[in-house]
Amino acid sequence: MATRIQELEFEDEAEEQDVAEQLDPQIVAAVVTGTDWTTETVVSQLKRKNIQLNPGFQRRDAWGLDRKSRFIESLIVGLPIPQIVLAEVKGERGKFIVLDGKQRLLSILQFWGLGEGENNSYPLSSLTLRDDLKKKTFEDLETDSDLENDYTALCNQPIRTVVIRNWKDTDFLHTIFLRLNTGSVKLSPQELRQALLPGEFSEFIDKAAGSSTGLQKILAIEGPDPRMRDIEIMARFLAFRFFAPTYPGRMKKFLDGAFSEFNKTWKTSENKIASAISEFESGVLDLYRIFGDDIARKPASRQFNRAIFDALIYFSSQPAVVAALKAKGAQVKKSYADLFTPNSGFAKAVESDTAGAPNTAARLQLWAAELSKITGKNIKAPIIPNSSNPIAIKKIATKKIAGKKVAAKKITRR
Repeated sequence: MATRIQELEFEDEAEEQDVAEQLDPQIVAAVVTGTDWTTETVVSQLKRKNIQLNPGFQRRDAWGLDRKSRFIESLIVGLPIPQIVLAEVKGERGKFIVLDGKQRLLSILQFWGLGEGENNSYPLSSLTLRDDLKKKTFEDLETDSDLENDYTALCNQPIRTVVIRNWKDTDFLHTIFLRLNTGSVKLSPQELRQALLPGEFSEFIDKAAGSSTGLQKILAIEGPDPRMRDIEIMARFLAFRFFAPTYPGRMKKFLDGAFSEFNKTWKTSENKIASAISEFESGVLDLYRIFGDDIARKPASRQFNRAIFDALIYFSSQPAVVAALKAKGAQVKKSYADLFTPNSGFAKAVESDTAGAPNTAARLQLWAAELSKITGKNIKAPIIPNSSNPIAIKKIATKKIAGKKVAAKKITRR
């Protein structure tokens, strides 16, 4: 299967970037400090696990050997590199999570031979400034007397490091991160969530999403997504499955709360979560059989829309709904296309404010109504609070009979 995850755009990519807190400059100055650690100091912190690069991060290694090698080359020759941004772990002084610079730190760790995976102890390649160092490993630099100056330069190279301490909550930290971002690849909201909310559930969903056949088909990848978007898609499903009545109208807060709750109650929640993920997997494959590569996309669009997918998978993961829709894939596909007619309530609900409670409720309720018409059964959408929206509450569906438009039954919120 060809890998195209880097090309795939999510139409609602900015949906979680919704933290708009005004920051007090004095508070920021109190918690954000800058320092210059040498590469050797960084390695020491990584070896002692004071900087946390957990196996989940290492499984989602995003850089190829050429990029890793050129980064090490930059350290050796003394070129400036983007700063590392760390946050001190609450209650654990001197231990840090990585907000920005994960791939750079992983490149250092693996070059030193202290990491995991097939890239550990990699030889340098694709260099542009020091061609003579091609195929050299860290061991070569460390033991070859002719390379002593390069080894010393590498170990002593300063790396600008920003450390955030005494942060008050994840919203504050998220906002600080967005303001400090150095212009390198931004940490995705889910990467930040995995770092800030560790626990047994976080580890479980990392592995479950990374091995999901359904998600790999949708995203056209062969393994875990380096940006953890596969985890976010699965997490959204679980959050709506178990916590829809608490949806606050902000996806970041919703998912943060779901992760916190699942981590806290993992011992009693594990079985139901595992069962739900099994139904998720079956539901994704069923949707793929119906829609193929057009799953959760607007007509004529290549962009995968997570807000649409939330509504599709919520019902397609329910065995009773799947059974009622058996052999009706063509009708499902047509009904889906009909939702995007001009002035459609569903279309409006995926155009803007997709994370808002009214539009979230509208997508679920209108798709439930379409499925009810196809199956002849009363398929109910979850109740979303604060969603008093005319689109969601009172939609007049129309159908053509003998060339005339006739008002159909009103869809009311239950």
